Amino acid sequence: MILDAATVEWLTFDSLAVLVREGMRLRSAGGELLLTEPGPALRKMIERTGTGSLLPVRTDVAAAVRSLAEDGRTWCRVDLSTAQGTLFTTPPLQ
Repeated sequence: MILDAATVEWLTFDSLAVLVREGMRLRSAGGELLLTEPGPALRKMIERTGTGSLLPVRTDVAAAVRSLAEDGRTWCRVDLSTAQGTLFTTPPLQ
Protein backbone atom coordinates (compact mmCIF):
# COMPACT_ATOMS: atom_id res chain seq x y z
CA MET A 1 0.00 0.00 0.00
CA ILE A 2 1.29 3.44 -0.88
CA LEU A 3 0.18 6.29 1.34
CA ASP A 4 0.84 9.72 -0.18
CA ALA A 5 1.56 11.82 2.92
CA ALA A 6 2.46 15.00 1.04
CA THR A 7 -0.44 16.97 2.53
CA VAL A 8 -0.14 15.58 6.07
CA GLU A 9 0.99 18.46 8.27
CA TRP A 10 0.81 16.64 11.61
CA LEU A 11 -0.27 13.31 13.02
CA THR A 12 -1.28 12.19 16.51
CA PHE A 13 0.51 9.30 18.16
CA ASP A 14 -2.74 7.33 17.95
CA SER A 15 -2.85 7.89 14.20
CA LEU A 16 0.77 6.83 13.90
CA ALA A 17 -0.06 3.68 15.88
CA VAL A 18 -2.82 2.87 13.35
CA LEU A 19 -0.30 3.20 10.49
CA VAL A 20 2.22 1.03 12.32
CA ARG A 21 -0.37 -1.68 13.00
CA GLU A 22 -1.46 -1.60 9.35
CA GLY A 23 2.17 -1.78 8.26
CA MET A 24 2.66 -4.83 10.47
CA ARG A 25 -0.54 -6.47 9.14
CA LEU A 26 0.47 -5.88 5.55
CA ARG A 27 3.98 -7.18 6.18
CA SER A 28 2.61 -10.37 7.76
CA ALA A 29 0.62 -10.93 4.54
CA GLY A 30 3.65 -10.32 2.31
CA GLY A 31 2.86 -6.67 1.62
CA GLU A 32 4.18 -3.36 2.79
CA LEU A 33 2.99 0.13 3.66
CA LEU A 34 5.10 2.81 1.96
CA LEU A 35 4.82 6.50 2.87
CA THR A 36 5.57 9.06 0.20
CA GLU A 37 6.59 12.68 0.64
CA PRO A 38 6.03 13.00 4.40
CA GLY A 39 6.64 16.50 5.70
CA PRO A 40 9.31 17.37 8.27
CA ALA A 41 6.99 16.91 11.29
CA LEU A 42 5.93 13.40 10.22
CA ARG A 43 9.51 12.43 9.36
CA LYS A 44 10.65 13.61 12.80
CA MET A 45 7.84 11.66 14.51
CA ILE A 46 8.77 8.47 12.64
CA GLU A 47 12.43 9.00 13.53
CA ARG A 48 11.76 9.71 17.22
CA THR A 49 9.44 6.73 17.63
CA GLY A 50 11.76 4.33 15.81
CA THR A 51 9.00 3.19 13.46
CA GLY A 52 10.93 3.79 10.24
CA SER A 53 11.44 0.08 9.60
CA LEU A 54 7.66 -0.43 9.66
CA LEU A 55 6.88 2.74 7.72
CA PRO A 56 9.46 3.04 4.96
CA VAL A 57 9.56 6.44 3.28
CA ARG A 58 9.92 7.06 -0.45
CA THR A 59 10.51 10.42 -2.09
CA ASP A 60 7.34 10.28 -4.17
CA VAL A 61 4.66 7.93 -5.49
CA ALA A 62 6.73 7.05 -8.58
CA ALA A 63 9.64 5.97 -6.37
CA ALA A 64 7.29 3.84 -4.25
CA VAL A 65 5.83 2.17 -7.36
CA ARG A 66 9.36 1.47 -8.65
CA SER A 67 10.32 -0.14 -5.34
CA LEU A 68 7.26 -2.39 -5.51
CA ALA A 69 8.05 -3.32 -9.11
CA GLU A 70 11.65 -4.16 -8.15
CA ASP A 71 10.24 -6.71 -5.69
CA GLY A 72 8.05 -8.17 -8.45
CA ARG A 73 4.84 -7.11 -6.69
CA THR A 74 1.70 -6.16 -8.51
CA TRP A 75 -0.37 -3.18 -7.48
CA CYS A 76 -3.44 -1.22 -8.45
CA ARG A 77 -4.41 2.37 -7.69
CA VAL A 78 -7.42 3.03 -5.47
CA ASP A 79 -8.41 6.64 -4.88
CA LEU A 80 -9.81 6.49 -1.36
CA SER A 81 -11.62 9.80 -1.75
CA THR A 82 -13.89 8.13 -4.31
CA ALA A 83 -13.79 4.56 -3.01
CA GLN A 84 -17.07 3.04 -1.93
CA GLY A 85 -16.67 3.68 1.79
CA THR A 86 -14.01 1.08 2.49
CA LEU A 87 -10.33 1.43 3.12
CA PHE A 88 -9.45 -1.99 1.71
CA THR A 89 -10.90 -3.37 -1.44
CA THR A 90 -11.15 -6.92 -2.62
CA PRO A 91 -10.64 -7.61 -6.31
CA PRO A 92 -13.83 -8.80 -8.03
CA LEU A 93 -14.16 -12.54 -8.52
CA GLN A 94 -13.72 -13.64 -12.10
